[in-house]
Amino acid sequence: MARRLFWCSRVDVLEAFQVVGREIRNKYHRYRETGLTQGEAFELAGRIKEQRELIRQLADRRHIKHARRLVRLNSRLRRRAIAVVERAGLDKDLLIFK
Repeated sequence: MARRLFWCSRVDVLEAFQVVGREIRNKYHRYRETGLTQGEAFELAGRIKEQRELIRQLADRRHIKHARRLVRLNSRLRRRAIAVVERAGLDKDLLIFK
């Protein structure tokens, strides 16, 4: 795993998590209408992985309940991405979070 250069504050991490989640959901809506390529699926998987990295910054004793909730949200997005990729007939084994 790459070494993290710095840690952000809890508020910054939560805000970044929300922004990335909003971007992922917007992409789902767009891909539902226009379809999706393997490159777009790979990019989507990368954004989901980035969101999971944000959760790791919250995973200490004081914020463990909140981190678990965010992990569940991230897992739902990951399952949804796999479903979208399968529906498009693309290879889901190439996604980086698998």
